[in-house]
Amino acid sequence: MKAEKSHPKSKTTPIVGYVFAGAGYAWANWDNPFGGEINGRSVVLTGSNGFTANAGVGAKYYVIDKLYVDVEARYRYLNRLVSDSNQNLNTAETTLGIGWRV
Repeated sequence: MKAEKSHPKSKTTPIVGYVFAGAGYAWANWDNPFGGEINGRSVVLTGSNGFTANAGVGAKYYVIDKLYVDVEARYRYLNRLVSDSNQNLNTAETTLGIGWRV
């Protein structure tokens, strides 16, 4: 879900900011499990599934009428990282992209 102000009409305000949030269910099923270690305990990583959520902010800068540069910062949460562990995963990421508004 993204909430975004409509395309700016004025050439003096070519930046559009937005916020977004989402939730869902994620799963992983690896063909070849592999060994690892969590808190000093040996485990076999076989994939898992669980609840996931993300939220963030972004901005689009319109270079010309339809061409824009997009930057985002996002937080992501996954409640179960691997099948043998109840540890969760928290990540943060930034992205930079270009786009074309149709």
